[in-house]
Amino acid sequence: MRFIPSRGSAVAVALLVVALVIDAGLALHNIREVAVSLQWVSHTNEVLARLETVLSTLKDAETGQRGYLLTGEVSYLEPYREAVDRLPGQTIALRQLTLDNPAQTARVLRVDELATQRMAILKRGLDLAGLDPDRGRGLSSARQTVLSGEGKEVMDRIRSEVDEMERVERELLEERGAIARGAARTAVVTTVVALVIGLALVALVVWLFARNLAIRQRASEVLHAERERFRTTLTSIGDAVMVADAQGRVTLLNPVAEALTGWDADALGQPVEAVFRILNEATREPVENPVGKVLREGAVVGLGNHTVLIGRDGRERPIDDSGAPIRDGRGRVVGVVLVFRDITERRAVERRLHENDRRKDEFLAMLAHELRNPLAPIRNAAYTLTLLGQPDERLRWVSGVIERQVGLITRLVDDLLDVSRITSGKITLQRERVPVAAVIAQAVETARPAAESRHENLAVEVAADAGVVDGDSARLVQAVGNLLDNAIKYSEDGGQVRLTARADAQEVVIVVRDEGVGIDAELLPHVFDLFIQADRSLERRQGGLGIGLTLVRRLVEMHGGRVEVASGGAGRGSEFTIRLPRLAVDAPAPAAARAAAREAPSGPARRVLVVDDQPDSTDSLALLLRLHGHEVSTAADGPGAVDEFLRSKPEVVFLDLGLPGMSGYDVARRLRAMPEGRDVRLVAVTGYGTEADRERTRAAGFDLHLAKPVDPHAVEALLAS
Repeated sequence: MRFIPSRGSAVAVALLVVALVIDAGLALHNIREVAVSLQWVSHTNEVLARLETVLSTLKDAETGQRGYLLTGEVSYLEPYREAVDRLPGQTIALRQLTLDNPAQTARVLRVDELATQRMAILKRGLDLAGLDPDRGRGLSSARQTVLSGEGKEVMDRIRSEVDEMERVERELLEERGAIARGAARTAVVTTVVALVIGLALVALVVWLFARNLAIRQRASEVLHAERERFRTTLTSIGDAVMVADAQGRVTLLNPVAEALTGWDADALGQPVEAVFRILNEATREPVENPVGKVLREGAVVGLGNHTVLIGRDGRERPIDDSGAPIRDGRGRVVGVVLVFRDITERRAVERRLHENDRRKDEFLAMLAHELRNPLAPIRNAAYTLTLLGQPDERLRWVSGVIERQVGLITRLVDDLLDVSRITSGKITLQRERVPVAAVIAQAVETARPAAESRHENLAVEVAADAGVVDGDSARLVQAVGNLLDNAIKYSEDGGQVRLTARADAQEVVIVVRDEGVGIDAELLPHVFDLFIQADRSLERRQGGLGIGLTLVRRLVEMHGGRVEVASGGAGRGSEFTIRLPRLAVDAPAPAAARAAAREAPSGPARRVLVVDDQPDSTDSLALLLRLHGHEVSTAADGPGAVDEFLRSKPEVVFLDLGLPGMSGYDVARRLRAMPEGRDVRLVAVTGYGTEADRERTRAAGFDLHLAKPVDPHAVEALLAS
């Protein structure tokens, strides 16, 4: 068993090291103190020696001068001349030695000044005597200067200064000697103390290491027992468990893992890849083994969806799994534990849910188709009433009611399908540069009839620089239109709805305000949730399914924007704000093109073929077209449509898709294959309006796809284009 020191042993060793380091530091410090003290002692002795040297040099100069004056022999001047040469350097050296002591430096300067005076007196005596031995006439005068005592007074002052400096230096010498002796004693004491502490700590470390060995022995026994319990736990849990070592070899399989992989004890020591074989269910490509990924990254990993385990017998099972590293006491990865489970039942539930979603979508599409089919003749009939030119106001009122209610039902059907497609992620935006002013114009045009029917004032204020956004024009019109429809619906008759649009620095801001019923504070956070309505009472007079605002939020978010709502409470109106990212450079608004598209201009009479198996739809659309002056023929099934096409040679064909005998898709393909059908305009008129339906009609050769009930204005614009 590899020895690992305990915390106590580690602390004891650390204390021992710290004590030795402290002892070494103290010893080094004391040795340095002793050395410094000895340096200062040497320095003081050198100062004393220099003082004696200066004093001796002055004495030599004085002796040489007097000898010459007494004897007249030039040879006696040699000590004087040497003193003149040596004295300046000696005083400079003395001054440098005392720079650390300002008081002594001042005394050195006074000694230097007095020495200069003394040397000047000696020189003056020599000048009086004259240095030429043949002259000799000044010796008596020079001797008189010696006898005057002036030189003696200066020399006494020099001796006094030197004595004072020597006294100070000797005091410093005594003080520094005491410091050196103290440092030496301290060094001895600290060394002895550190040695004692070190010996005690060594004894403690030996004891702790012995104790640690005993503890480790007991811990090894406990660890062995824990490993056995761990193995028992892994083999008894419900999920499959596989354990691998740091080399990726299998070291353990619990019974569940043996059952799923088909391996038993012979898997031990095998590479994990040989036992745990996994593939992508869709591509059949091998999937990276999670054990290798854990060993490489040292982190918990899991498989992606659609992974299947290939058993030893070749049986496939869908699984999900997670792998986690096994670490030792120092954090190193020493193995991997892999937990996986059979998700066959869960995958079956997912498939059932997916199938239910598909059936729901099919049901909604069929519901829309069945609702749109009867709406088509109703809308055509209502529009036809307005074309008959009857002066009766009641007929025009009836026509308007029918038109509005058909529009409402159509809107509900469209919203229901849209919210289903958005929540399932099946709507793709057709993005382009969209001027905000054009979006507002189309939304207002759609909502204005509803406002006029309730005598409400729809005020619109669009800034000249309202901006341009990157988005789907139709979907943005739908979002703004839903807010307008909501505001009109929840306002009192004769009230006011206000729509404003402007551009901020980075955003386009569209605000719809009304003075209607308002929104309670408790409902305000939930108004954009699906199937939520402000008025849930039985006597409510507003229609709707509670999906319009959900569509607004989803569509705005798909454009990278956000929608907000504010209300003062019940009876105080509400305010909805759409914020969209604004493009940096605005594009000109194609107002003329928009207006031209809305005017539905009249054009020349066309030859038109209407094909539908619903007589009301066929006859109502044919009557509407004939009232506009077009030549119309009809057919009720697929083969009849082909025959009538060959007979009447129409320019435009309005063709239903769900026809008996031959579908509308097959009819379109048959017509496009004929020379006569290559230039004809084929228009799909159907109750199916999803994007997938539009893709199918384009692939079959249709030029346009119109969802029932078709807007008569759009039909006339189509024929005029």
